[in-house]
Amino acid sequence: MTMMTPTIQAGTTRSTAPETTARTGLAPGTIVLTLRGEVPVENLRGGDRVITRDKGAQTLRGVTQHFADTTTIAAGAFGRNRPERELRVSTNQPVMIRGERTSLIAARHLAGVLRDAVEQTLLYRLCFDAEHIIYADGLELTTARAA
Repeated sequence: MTMMTPTIQAGTTRSTAPETTARTGLAPGTIVLTLRGEVPVENLRGGDRVITRDKGAQTLRGVTQHFADTTTIAAGAFGRNRPERELRVSTNQPVMIRGERTSLIAARHLAGVLRDAVEQTLLYRLCFDAEHIIYADGLELTTARAA
């Protein structure tokens, strides 16, 4: 699959991912990697230490809930266990795609790996002191900065 998207270079923030003010988030049941192990997103609370790709374990500042348009990424869409199972995310959720280049791409732009139509779903948005890349059902996704 060839995608014509901007590449994230060291020291830049250019990507096709939406701004952090966009409605991003994870659906109930999504498993997030933490220092306590694998935890469903709905069981996370401020103060939990979440494993990030970019900065190791980071303190979760808060979790917000909202309804937003979502779509499902098929299990294994990006290789073995990436994601580990079907993953429902906001259509605005930035997803890290690795290959010859590493890019952040909003889920809505991932034609060919989405399983179903867009629908409104309750989502959990994880907020940290800075944006981070977390592991959710084996896929790397960005998070929000706490307001």
